[in-house]
Amino acid sequence: MSTEHFGNPLLEQRKLAEKQAFVKRSDQRVLEITGPDTLSWLHSLTSQNIQNLSPGDSTESLLLTPNGRIEQQLKIIVTDSGAMILVHKDKIEALIEWLQKMRFRSKVEVSKREDLNCYGSFADLSSYGPLWQDPWSIPSAASVSYNPERKEFSWQEVVCEAEPDLEKAGLMAYHALRIAAGRPEIEDIDERSLPHEYDWLNSAVHLSKGCYRGQESVSKVHNLGHPPRRLALLHLEQGDMIAASGDEISYQEKVIGHIVQGALHYEDGSIALALLNRNTPYLDLVVHSGESKIGATQTMLVPHDAGKAANLPRPAAFKLSARR
Repeated sequence: MSTEHFGNPLLEQRKLAEKQAFVKRSDQRVLEITGPDTLSWLHSLTSQNIQNLSPGDSTESLLLTPNGRIEQQLKIIVTDSGAMILVHKDKIEALIEWLQKMRFRSKVEVSKREDLNCYGSFADLSSYGPLWQDPWSIPSAASVSYNPERKEFSWQEVVCEAEPDLEKAGLMAYHALRIAAGRPEIEDIDERSLPHEYDWLNSAVHLSKGCYRGQESVSKVHNLGHPPRRLALLHLEQGDMIAASGDEISYQEKVIGHIVQGALHYEDGSIALALLNRNTPYLDLVVHSGESKIGATQTMLVPHDAGKAANLPRPAAFKLSARR
């Protein structure tokens, strides 16, 4: 049976937002790592500070390429025997293969838990099993958020066998709510994606931890440069359409970005996450969906001067926004 929706996606969104429903994350799989070196090993490989966490703690980390591009999103739950990691179903086999190659002398075992499912909700799921608390909207003293107006997104995901005792909502409902909050997921990336472009540093990158793959590029962009693109939330003028991933976006007839994910929101209508060229102004954008051209306004998620520590003056064009 499809888990995209169960009849009325907009009603499911409302129930999910009001903590009355849960979503089965059928798009994720559970990976378990056991052994005494689990935390120090993961700490050395990924972008987050993991080695000092205790059983019951959770965090988010990214696996990056040597050039700092995003390769994997890891939702980590620390357990008594090691850690459980929630991974997108299309990426888990590649992750397992890479982790097995990186074991060397580390005392760890990597296995896929086919017997466990992942369920998410804004309601408290802590009584059902090992819990991952989304750190997206929690300020981090060890990192930075480029968006001073980041929306709250108090999402939880639990690993267990039985479903929570709540109403069911589909994945469409979850994605609409996380798009409205500006919360990225691994399916939003492409082969060029940097954490800075998605404002992903705050929840998943520790800026002062030791060496890991891609660290030099992360530091260089943050301290010395600017990410070439920036994530934005679009509000489409045609309120009953869902923009498709990959739809082009233009400004004054020049292509300046593309749709990452689109959705219909129960209050905001047609919305979408978009990756735009860094210096794209905030007004007069057009989304090209098939033969249609739909006007769109945007809410800033990542400012054009994200990254470099200089407080550069913002041009007048960037102060204009019809919707904030």
